[in-house]
Amino acid sequence: MRNITTTTRIMLLLVITILMGIAYRGEAIACPQVNMYLAQCLPYLKAGGNPSPACCNGLNSLKAAAPAKSDRQVACNCLKSVANTIPGINDDYAKQLPAKCGVNIGVPFSKTVDCN
Repeated sequence: MRNITTTTRIMLLLVITILMGIAYRGEAIACPQVNMYLAQCLPYLKAGGNPSPACCNGLNSLKAAAPAKSDRQVACNCLKSVANTIPGINDDYAKQLPAKCGVNIGVPFSKTVDCN
């Protein structure tokens, strides 16, 4: 009888863990996350050349963290805001970043993009 109770407890914990994972996946992305993912891209965005592997990894992480259209719109607005507040970011480099990293996140990088 004790084995059934232990098995039941393990199954219950497994179900709770799965449900918690599903609940957290539905949370929207926030600007601090977006900034964290792309912080390594600042040198490229200012000076051009080739983005670092860390920058491209951050871009891939951003893509994974923003699967829904609403998430991508939030990310777009965050990027647009940062691009317009940090001096020296080159809009042409920003537009080229996804292609240089081989990542299509579904949102153009630009200081003037319409995120809707």
